[in-house]
Amino acid sequence: MKKEKMARAKIKPITKILLCLIVVAILVSGFIVWNNFIRPRSTKSKVVDSIKNKDVDYVVSDTDTKLFKENFNELKKILNAKEVDNKKYAETIAKLFVIDFFTLSNKTSKNDVGGVQFVYVGYQKDFIDAARDGMYKQVHSLVTDNVSNSSLPTVTKVKIDDIDEISPYTMFEGGFFTEDQVGYMINISWEYKNKDDFQHNATIIVVPDMNKLSVARMQEAM
Repeated sequence: MKKEKMARAKIKPITKILLCLIVVAILVSGFIVWNNFIRPRSTKSKVVDSIKNKDVDYVVSDTDTKLFKENFNELKKILNAKEVDNKKYAETIAKLFVIDFFTLSNKTSKNDVGGVQFVYVGYQKDFIDAARDGMYKQVHSLVTDNVSNSSLPTVTKVKIDDIDEISPYTMFEGGFFTEDQVGYMINISWEYKNKDDFQHNATIIVVPDMNKLSVARMQEAM
């Protein structure tokens, strides 16, 4: 009887050690799977340029394309002028919006929606939700499959085809606008580096948004 008790006493610590080793192995394996196959790619990016004052807060990140940075520099010149040319301001906002929104190759997940900083504040949430459920699903699929984003579209050229002044008060049936405010209807077209089966043109409505101009609507080119 004493020998049997001693044997059991020796077995128990060994069993505990084995169980601990098994648990550790499972945790390590789980971490490896998460880190390499499940975990979303980092959404952090470094801000490399910005336009900040009491009216606006626009930024450029290190992941933004060369075309985006070139047009951002143009926006800086427009906003730093003694008298801001609102027509040029609206055109440049439309360009930056298109470049950032339709370039998917530098995005890290379906939540990394481009162009949001140029969208009318009251519309941003609906805009993000629509993008996540629409074209940004493709980013999510590639990240899940661990495929390079280089197969996704990159906007390389953008052109303003036409621009007209509009009344946001009339177009949006009042809303938050006043009768004297001026907005812009912009027909815009663009090209891609590596895709030609995506949208190539649109009509964008740019409106006053507090003391700045923002995109309030995007629809098929008129």
